[in-house]
Amino acid sequence: MQRVPLDMLKPGMVCAKAVVNEKGMTLCAEGTELSAAMIERLKRMCVSSLVVKGSPIDTGIPAKSKEELLADMQARFVPVSGDAIMDRLKESIGKAILSAQTEEEEERAPHE
Repeated sequence: MQRVPLDMLKPGMVCAKAVVNEKGMTLCAEGTELSAAMIERLKRMCVSSLVVKGSPIDTGIPAKSKEELLADMQARFVPVSGDAIMDRLKESIGKAILSAQTEEEEERAPHE
């Protein structure tokens, strides 16, 4: 998954997460294949970016491995280690990293 600015979206890209407005109304559902008309409609609704499946845009920054992401996260929480709330937050973020990486691996796997 990759967050992509609206001006870099192209028809055929697929939403990886639902796009919702400030009132919680779904503007574009997860799994929706974007068309030129849908991209223009999202621009008119002041949507600035959305998350698409895969990594269609080359940012020039190599993607970090799951291990690198977890190590970065651990290092950021060192100053607050021992704080119960921060420990729970760190655990939740770790689970999210593992879950996101698993989803990306499943996307790249050949489908039979």
